[in-house]
Amino acid sequence: MAVKDANSRILKYIKKLDPEIIKLRFSAQKEAMITKIVNIYAELAALDQKIKEVLDAHPETIPTQYFYYFSYGRELWRLKNKYGGLVLFKEINALELKWEARGLNKRIMEKMRVDIFGITL
Repeated sequence: MAVKDANSRILKYIKKLDPEIIKLRFSAQKEAMITKIVNIYAELAALDQKIKEVLDAHPETIPTQYFYYFSYGRELWRLKNKYGGLVLFKEINALELKWEARGLNKRIMEKMRVDIFGITL
């Protein structure tokens, strides 16, 4: 296997930074990028609403902690879209340990995980 020398790597990097090349690349992908982000934003807005409903159903939740539960929910959403199977379960366990150490209620996190994402460990 041939290894690229530093000079060829540098030249390739310089070519990538050409504004016209960047413009062409974004122009070609713009419609798909917009469609994708519109769908993601709609999904995240619906997710935020579901998280708020779960939190509002638990009066013991301190309103200043809502932000952290939203962060937990978005991280869970990201993991569910990135992983599956055993890897997903391991990542969720690590995530819940992290947020529990930060003071979030384990019962509320579990309710969010099961009711919103349909994930049971």
